[in-house]
Amino acid sequence: MAALMVFLFALILVPEVPRMVQRRQWPELIAFMALWAAGLTLSVLIALDVYVGQITEFLRGVFEPIGEMLIGPPPE
Repeated sequence: MAALMVFLFALILVPEVPRMVQRRQWPELIAFMALWAAGLTLSVLIALDVYVGQITEFLRGVFEPIGEMLIGPPPE
């Protein structure tokens, strides 16, 4: 199953990266590769039945302070 995940993620990577390099979209390429690597890592870990915890709690811990800084705290 993990090999299938790698193959499917490679299908996403192969057409996108050369296009971004050709257009010299370096910031977009860096963002794409970071999200691609995170998605691949998480998918492979889940496919290998590795406990990854609550990813939503981690994401909330990262993005909630950013949101509060940009738009203020949520209404009570």
